[in-house]
Amino acid sequence: MDLYEPFALAAALVALLSLLYLAWDVDPVWALCGAIATSVFSGNWELLGVPLGPDRLLFAVGVLALLLRAPGARDRPAVRIEPVHWLLALTALYAIGSAAWVGTLGEKTAVFKLLDPLGIVPFLMFLVAPLAFRTARQRAALLYTLILVGIYLGLTAVFEVLEIEALVFPKYILDPTIGIHEGRARGPFVEAVGMGLALYACGVAAIVAAAGLPRRRWLTVGAVGVAVLCTVGVLLTLTRAVWLGAMLATALTMLAAPELRRFVLPTTAGGIVLVLAALAFVPGLGERADERRGDQWPVWDRLNTNAAAIDMIAARPLLGFGWNRFEAESPIFFRQSADYPLTGERAGVHNVFLSRGVELGLLGTLLIMAGLVFGVGRAMLSRGPPELRPWRFGLIALAISWLVAANLGPLPYAFPNLLLWAWAGVVLGGSRQEGAEPIAVKQAQMAASVPSPATADRS
Repeated sequence: MDLYEPFALAAALVALLSLLYLAWDVDPVWALCGAIATSVFSGNWELLGVPLGPDRLLFAVGVLALLLRAPGARDRPAVRIEPVHWLLALTALYAIGSAAWVGTLGEKTAVFKLLDPLGIVPFLMFLVAPLAFRTARQRAALLYTLILVGIYLGLTAVFEVLEIEALVFPKYILDPTIGIHEGRARGPFVEAVGMGLALYACGVAAIVAAAGLPRRRWLTVGAVGVAVLCTVGVLLTLTRAVWLGAMLATALTMLAAPELRRFVLPTTAGGIVLVLAALAFVPGLGERADERRGDQWPVWDRLNTNAAAIDMIAARPLLGFGWNRFEAESPIFFRQSADYPLTGERAGVHNVFLSRGVELGLLGTLLIMAGLVFGVGRAMLSRGPPELRPWRFGLIALAISWLVAANLGPLPYAFPNLLLWAWAGVVLGGSRQEGAEPIAVKQAQMAASVPSPATADRS
């Protein structure tokens, strides 16, 4: 072992120097895009033999480069702190204080929940996204990143369901003892809900790219093709929460955008054809879909855990039981129903807001909901420049699918949480830039209307 220690130290030093160079000289947009892309493996890096996730390192590099105005970020303005950022900071501090109060701050699971599901990392991304993705070129980098992620996830979903194991990477995806939802498309998340949310988000990004990037036929056709591949992947997850979220998000977004309403019926018809084709040509998919439709166990788990959560909130409504304390405190709150079996005693709450109500009480839950309204909601309602209009409707789709999943599951996945807040930051940052333009135009018009001294003398 001692023989390899010098090589390990040398490799760590090279990695550290590379990160320092990346932070100092390269546009931080690449570090943040890399962080978003590699976050699909978050929580499973140890299965790949990587002790510290590259997504964490890349994210830290990108954020520090923007905040410290490194050479790669010299063209960016200073970070702009708004009341919503203070609200999100207060939410994070409240949750950290709750964890310290009940003694869970040192638990790995509790810390992970603070970083991603709550989440401290998405809140920081929301802060710096307006700076990182300020120009059309930088926003295009994010879309291209998501398209590549969508290709990887979509193909992985197809290879999993068709059992082409040689093409599935990484191999831990194939291990039935790791994660849950064996037999469905679950990808690097080893969980079908996280996979479905990520696939839908990448499909939305592909459509935004087709609508908003330069009009090149090959690019448009390719982006639409990726969107179709991601849609197939969503179907292959065989997960009702994902299907419901995708359908609602797509329908409501198209109805909200006047220019998209005429495509509602063709899109619906195309989706039906795609589903029927998948059921007909993917071996065993129809049987598995029938099994999922009749599977009541997850429904019973949700009903039991949600009922226990409601009773726990009623017992301690203001401050809750403390961060990450549901499983330890909930057994006495489970009750046998007359309508369904008692299950889910060892499962977490299948609802993000009920879970936060148990842990943080109504006060903490109101802080979280206020952050969503004034952060994501405000961005959805903002009016930015025309080139950000597809982004705003894309945010509406992402937010609706996220909300549906949040009401039907715990949502512990890094990728969809990080992307939602990054996308909101991009849209909100664009609306700020538009707000500055009329002032500049007025100042230019005023300067043009005031005669110069030479002109005044001639007159």
